[in-house]
Amino acid sequence: MEKVINSVLISGAANGIGAACVEKFIEQGCRYIIALDRDEASLNKMQLRYANDDIIFIAIAADLTGQAYFSTLASALEPLTQLEALVLSHGVADENDINERETFMRVMDVNVNSCQSIIAQCEAKLDKGSAVLFMSSILGKMGNHRNTAYCSSKHAQLGMMKGLAMDWARHGIRVNAILPCYVDTPLLRKELQKQADMVGSTLDQVMRKAKKRIPMRAYVQSSDVADSAYFLCSQQARMITAQSLIIDGGSSCGG
Repeated sequence: MEKVINSVLISGAANGIGAACVEKFIEQGCRYIIALDRDEASLNKMQLRYANDDIIFIAIAADLTGQAYFSTLASALEPLTQLEALVLSHGVADENDINERETFMRVMDVNVNSCQSIIAQCEAKLDKGSAVLFMSSILGKMGNHRNTAYCSSKHAQLGMMKGLAMDWARHGIRVNAILPCYVDTPLLRKELQKQADMVGSTLDQVMRKAKKRIPMRAYVQSSDVADSAYFLCSQQARMITAQSLIIDGGSSCGG
């Protein structure tokens, strides 16, 4: 019988892929969830949704680039003997030109530095059988127009993942990454709306056109990513570490 993951910390938990991961872990029997996000309103709604005697759901609303939440997180981790899974699903995708240093540094701070901070705060609770998962992007392996900050941050996440995987392999702690593309989330729709506005089109038209570039002719859903996230954190993947799983409907292979 497959061992249930009993405890998980998920950042970026309030929306999109992070919220789908929360749902998946609970569906599979996880009963101790620490949810981090800056969206306090959505976190509170999620907490009400899952509030019952069987689930301990700890919502921490915070700016993850700061340190003000460290003590609250420490208190949330304190009852645990072991944190079995850590899913880093937060991030920003601001566009930039290379001379826009403020934007560049902000994206790196959110997408890279805050991951280091969260992992460091959780390290003492990670042990044999624990799994860490970075929610990177296909742009961790590719480039994109006006995305030097985002591409740099996603490449950096993969470097951090590989380094940690080697550091912790002897302790039985696994570290992997998922590289999604064309996931139908509010973030994707926001980016495609910008494209629609630029060419005088509608969001629906741009989404239909973009879907034709996906070999499987369908957008990846947040639940697709969450399914793979749970697998990579489970003991079914006990010998998988330092790996990057691309979920893109075949887009990166050609079309």
